Parts: sequence; C-alpha cells; structure tokens
Amino acid sequence: MGSIRQGWGGRRPVLGAIAASALAAVLTGCQEGSLTLSTPTTSPTAGPATKPAPAGPETPSTQVTATPTSQLSAADYVLAAGPETAGFESSGGADDPDSDGDSAIETTVATCAGFPEYDPPEPSDETTGDLFTSTEESDFQAVSRAKILPASQIRQNAEIVTSPLFGDCYRAALEEQFTGPDANGYTYELVAVETPPPPPGATALIRTSLGVTDQYGTYGYVRDTLYFYVGEVAVQLEVINVQNVPPPDIEQGFVDQIADRLTNQ
Repeated sequence: MGSIRQGWGGRRPVLGAIAASALAAVLTGCQEGSLTLSTPTTSPTAGPATKPAPAGPETPSTQVTATPTSQLSAADYVLAAGPETAGFESSGGADDPDSDGDSAIETTVATCAGFPEYDPPEPSDETTGDLFTSTEESDFQAVSRAKILPASQIRQNAEIVTSPLFGDCYRAALEEQFTGPDANGYTYELVAVETPPPPPGATALIRTSLGVTDQYGTYGYVRDTLYFYVGEVAVQLEVINVQNVPPPDIEQGFVDQIADRLTNQ
C-alpha cells in the first residue's frame, strides 16, 4: 500500500469512527438520487462492471408487488439487528449525509456515467439505518441508507451503477474530494477503486482502498459500497474494515438480510 503503515497499534482508538463519518459525505454521494461522480479517467484498478438484472420479474424470489410509493417506509429496508449482525453493536440511528452538495453535481454525475437526462425526483421517504460496529474491531463497521423512489427511477439507477464507466467516475470523484485535509484535519490517500462482481442479492459493488492520516500516522481501510435496486426501493450498504477486505461471509449476511427485506413491497 505504498506509504500506508502495516502496524495498527492502539494509537488512534476513535479514528475508525471518525474516518467512517468523514468518508460518508463522499462515498454515500453515490447513493441513488445523488450520485457523486465526475469526468471519467482511466483507472487500471477498476474492473468491469456487472450488467443490471432485467427490470421484470425473474423468479418468485425476486418478484415484488406494485405497492404505491406512499405506502412504503424506508426504515423497513435498512440493515437491522438480527442474527446477521451478531458480534456487532448498534449505535442507534446514524447521521444523514448532507445532500445539498450532492444535488448540485447530479448533472455532472449523470453525464459521466452516460445519462445526461438524469433528473431524479425527491424520494417519498428516506432514512439512514443504525451504525453497526464490531465488538472485536472498532474500525469494522456497517451502515445502510434506503430511499423510496418510482420504479422507473430505480431501473435507471441500476443502469448507472452497473455502467462500465461507473468505477472510473467514482474514482475521479474521490480524487477531486481528496485534495487536502478535511474539517477534522484528516487527509486521505486513494489507493485503489475496484468493481468486483457483487455478492448474490446486491445490484452492484464498488470497493475503495485508501489510507487515512491523522497526527499519529497513516492507516489503511477498505470500504465496500453495495447497491440494491428492487421495485421502488433503493438501498446502499457501506461496510468499512481496517486494512483488509470485509470478511465475505459476514458481508454476505448483511446483503442477505437486506435482499430478503426488499422482497416485501
């Protein structure tokens, strides 16, 4: 990881939580309806994107009912405490990201991904779920956000996050954001942006590896951003882990829970 130090020690007990909070404004900018992207650049680390699933029903497990958006609650679709979150503590509701800056760049975002006509409506409901923190490693965290949108918008959002340009656009957006210290004095080094195949149940996955520097040193983090688009619900799940890729079995449990919730519309 270049200058990223391999020793973690106990020098920054709250860095993980602060880093996750600071990154939220950038990385959740790619949440549906406010994709924080920019002009694409060539990125050798970005893999091919996965094609979106057909909009129509495929099997009984993916079929959803046509409930009007006004009757859906975003809180029903975020990650919640359950068997899948065993070993994690919930902090209660996480802070909603500031969306004002996101809306100002939606046109640039859409143009980058090949959708100049992108003009999403306001969600009929949206919420950020609890922040789950591992009891063994405080820097291993997960948080989700859900929005209720028209089915046509959900389909378009799925096309955007599965566009072959998405990984490069995402990387370009991060490079523009990581130009200096943030409000807390932390600086960020973007190491890699990848688009591996998403785990079963998710629409798309983008994996960001980066270094976060504080007064003690630089520490490596891997953040998975998983997107779900089903029916009239959009969910984004963020999983951040110190140094290593989030354990696939634990992450799949989170995905399975959200995917199961999305069948109930």
